[in-house]
Amino acid sequence: MVRRVLEAIQDPKKIDDKDYYGNKRLECAGQLMGLLFEDLFKKMNSDLKKELDKILPKLLSKGTYDFDLVKLMHTESITNGFVNALATGNWSLKRFKMERAGVTQVLNRLSYIAALGMMTRITSQFEKSRKISGPRALQPSHWGILCPSDTPDGESCGLVKNLALMTHITMDENEKTILRIAINLGTEDIGLLTGREIHSKDCYIVFLNGQIVGVHKKPEQFVKEFRLLRRKGKIGEFVSIFLDTNRKSVNIASDYGRLTRPLIIVENGVPKVTDLHIEQLVSFFLLSFTFRKVELGPLTTLSGTV
Repeated sequence: MVRRVLEAIQDPKKIDDKDYYGNKRLECAGQLMGLLFEDLFKKMNSDLKKELDKILPKLLSKGTYDFDLVKLMHTESITNGFVNALATGNWSLKRFKMERAGVTQVLNRLSYIAALGMMTRITSQFEKSRKISGPRALQPSHWGILCPSDTPDGESCGLVKNLALMTHITMDENEKTILRIAINLGTEDIGLLTGREIHSKDCYIVFLNGQIVGVHKKPEQFVKEFRLLRRKGKIGEFVSIFLDTNRKSVNIASDYGRLTRPLIIVENGVPKVTDLHIEQLVSFFLLSFTFRKVELGPLTTLSGTV
């Protein structure tokens, strides 16, 4: 980090853009519910401890331990906490210093497009009252990931966005498998090299989810072989790898909450997707639509709009 700060001082082109969406992560429903449950569960444990601290001295004075622990456990506090948070939309987690409003909202069912737009909504944690254009501006990194036009008026403009229909939010991949593959493809332990070797022209540092894995002396070949294994299904299809020639690093990401978009692979100027693939996709869609039409019966107009 210190080296990158010094490089940014010398060369302004190496300054990062904090609004770049490739480095951002989404907090989805599962993660927020998990934090809420952890906070409520720890609160239930602390309340149980307080109850025991009141009862145990009295029982010890009588020389008995005859009490029912289950009756002292107020499990309804977890249920009530979930119901209250989901009903009001206020996520108040004291242990994690999280105070948020409007996390849950009533789904708009006025039309199919309205429901679809609401289910793909993203809310930034940036303060709405601050009049800064950076987080509100349309970035080039939004291409294919976020809708460029669907945003509210007023102070929320640009801070409340909507996902593109083809966007996919990633889940966690097993890091041990990716680490083993990276080592098999020639990644060397950084502790076995000297400082001169690490900062040589051909030596690139390999990162896995922000942590240094090692170094590689043939980064282009490493990235090519890694992508080949991914396309063959040996690695998860949503594991991303990026060769950064400016900072001499290979960045591998397999963490939760990344936004991905569909891309067409092009080799030697020729796309891998052919007219045959498009025809197969259309025929598959028509076949699945026919099956849905038979199954749904009176709701065929709804499936047709889908």
